[in-house]
Amino acid sequence: MEKKFKALRFVGTIYKVIGIIAGVLTIIGSLGFCLISILGGSVINSVLNSVSNYGGGSSSGPAGLFGGILGGFIIGGIILLYGGITSITLYALGEGIYLFIGIEENTRTTAFLLQQQK
Repeated sequence: MEKKFKALRFVGTIYKVIGIIAGVLTIIGSLGFCLISILGGSVINSVLNSVSNYGGGSSSGPAGLFGGILGGFIIGGIILLYGGITSITLYALGEGIYLFIGIEENTRTTAFLLQQQK
């Protein structure tokens, strides 16, 4: 049997490749944001502590909390969740296109075999 829908196969492959690339970039971006937030959080804490020492206070407040480790993990987790859902959806869209192509090929093969039995 000849393969039909070459352009549709190409589109399905493109979606699958974009899904894989989006997944890899999501993981790298999430880890990068966590690292930047941890490093930046320590700088923010040291600056806020030095400023608060002059003003009489000793707490860095919510800016220190969300600029540090906890904020980095929370935002990194959100990035990972959103990017993961997006990349899985893109990959599944490519697989769905291949599913429809497979259904068409099986239907065409079955019709051909039924015609041969007559």
